[in-house]
Formats: sequence, structure tokens, C-alpha cells
Amino acid sequence: MAKKDIQDISLFHDYKIYVPTRTIYMGSETHSTDEGESGTDYAMAERTIKNLEILNHLSKDPITIIMNNLGGDEYHCAAIIDSIKKSESHITIEVRGHAMSAGSMILQSADSRIMTANATQMLHYGTRGSVNHSKTFQKVAKEGDRLDRWMEKLYLERIKEKQPHFTLARLQRLLDHDTYLTAQQSVELGLADKILGEEWNVRKNTICFVGVLIVRFNHNIVSGL
Repeated sequence: MAKKDIQDISLFHDYKIYVPTRTIYMGSETHSTDEGESGTDYAMAERTIKNLEILNHLSKDPITIIMNNLGGDEYHCAAIIDSIKKSESHITIEVRGHAMSAGSMILQSADSRIMTANATQMLHYGTRGSVNHSKTFQKVAKEGDRLDRWMEKLYLERIKEKQPHFTLARLQRLLDHDTYLTAQQSVELGLADKILGEEWNVRKNTICFVGVLIVRFNHNIVSGL
């Protein structure tokens, strides 16, 4: 293996960027026994923003983000979403595993949204930490309402691309409590564009079908001799 290849592989493992294919991996940066995965936090936002800036600087060719994201902080989520939207390169997000909460929101910012066959998406309204002072509680609640409206707009815009008559009330019912979606359900709702491998399976089945026809055709010819 060439030295350059080894360097590229090391960068992918250490910094989650593979320059030859313009690929970024977006997943939890840390894990602890008490807290579990870190999810969408400052480290994920920092890493993703830096990697997007690097690839956009190198060229305007398409970028792929492989994402396995359980969700997290809404402000760091917003930072990632804004960075994806400002990218001059076409961005595809490919979900493997899960796109939960903030992860589901990030998925909606991509130009192309792909999920693997067994990937899961989950959407819900965010939760905010408890506060002791009544004035602070009121301000936190107001800020929470603002973030909820932003979330609704983000989802509804993408859903309406596929279902123009989908209502805000229907979306609010989905967000009111955890709603889990398979890859197929995500595509049907309009929160994903396609399932990875779907086109290959169609081609593979077509090839098999054509192969069977050819075998039968040849058998009929031989039988008629």
C-alpha cells in the first residue's frame, strides 16, 4: 500500500475525512459509561464544519456525509445545518444506523438524503433542561417555542416537496412524541429520497430475470432440434 494511501486512511480514522472520495463521517466523538454516546455536540459540530470547509476549499465536487447520529444539542445541530446549506458543493447524507432527533434534522439539510435499508429515523420536539428561577423558566420556554417553530419549518418544507397538501397539524402530531420511521417510511413521508442499494437490487433482479429468459429460450431451441 502506498504511503499516501496510508495517510488518507489515517486521516479518515483520526479526523473523519477521506479526501480521495470527498467523504466525511459524522458520528459521536466520545462515549462514557455514565452518559453514553456524545451525539450532536460541540465536538461533532466543530469536526463537521472544519471538514466541510476543507473539502469546499479543495474543489466544488460533490461531498458525501456518512451519518450515524443519535441526536443532541439543537444549537450545535443548527451550526451543522447552516454549514451544509452554505456549501457550494452538492452534499449527500447517507444514514447508517440511526438519524435521531437532531440527527434527523441534519439529514433534511442535505441536497440528497439516502438511508440504508435498516436505518431508522426518529423525530420529536426537543426537551430543555430544568431551571429554578421563574423568569428564566419563562425565557427558556419562549426560546423552546422558537426552536420548535424552526424545526417544524425545516421538516414541513421537505415533506411538502413530496406531499404538497401535508399539513402543519399532521406534522405536529408526529413531533408531539417520539415517532420512529423505517427507511421506507421515511421515503414515503418525504424525509428521505431513496434507500441505498434499491437501484442495485432492481438491476440485479432484472439481470436474473433476463438470465432466466435466456436459459429458457436456449432450452426451447435445443429441445426443438
